[in-house]
Amino acid sequence: MKKIAILLNILAVIVLTGCSQSNLTKTGFISDYSKLQKETDSSLRYVNEVAIKRYSAFIVDPVQARLGTAKSELNPQQLTDLQNYMHTKIVQAVRVSGKRVVHQPGPGVARVRVALTDLEKTGAINMLPQASLVGAGVGGASMEAEIVDSVSGTQLGAVIESKEGSRMPFSNLGDWTAAKGVMDSWAQRFQKRLSE
Repeated sequence: MKKIAILLNILAVIVLTGCSQSNLTKTGFISDYSKLQKETDSSLRYVNEVAIKRYSAFIVDPVQARLGTAKSELNPQQLTDLQNYMHTKIVQAVRVSGKRVVHQPGPGVARVRVALTDLEKTGAINMLPQASLVGAGVGGASMEAEIVDSVSGTQLGAVIESKEGSRMPFSNLGDWTAAKGVMDSWAQRFQKRLSE
C-alpha cells in the first residue's frame, strides 16, 4: 500500500509539471527580433561584442511588464515590487561591473530595456522533495531585454529567456522567491558580461 501511495505521488507530480518552461513568445517589446539566435531551448540571444565594448555608461529604464495571463496571479503591489527588484538588480550589476549608471543620453551611453514577460509563482507542491526533482512548483520567470545606443537607438544586444527556479527542496518558501532567484541569475550574468 505504501508503494502505491508513493507511485501516485510521483505520477501527480509528473502530471502537474507538464512541459518545461520555455515561454519564448515575442511580445513586441524588443525593437528588432531578426538578429536573435537560439542559444538553448529556453534562450534566444544576440550581442554585438565589438560595439558594446565602446560603452562605459548605461541608462537603466524602469522594468516593464508584458505578462498576459501571468498577471492574474499577481496583485498590483507584487508586480511593482518584482519590477523594482529587477531594476535594482540591473543597476547593481552595471555599477559592480565598473560601469556608470547615468540618466541622460549621449556618446558612449547605452540604454538597458527589460520587460518581464512571464512570472511563475513558487508552488506549495515544491515542499515535496519528489516535486523538486522533476521541476514541479519551482516557479520561475521569463523576460525580453535589449541594450541600445542611447542616441541612435541601434540595437547592441538582445535576449529572450525563460528560466525555472531552483530544484532544491525547501529552498523556495515565498510565493515569488523563485522568480527573484531567476532575476538574480540574470543580473549576475549581465554583470559578468559587462565586466568582460
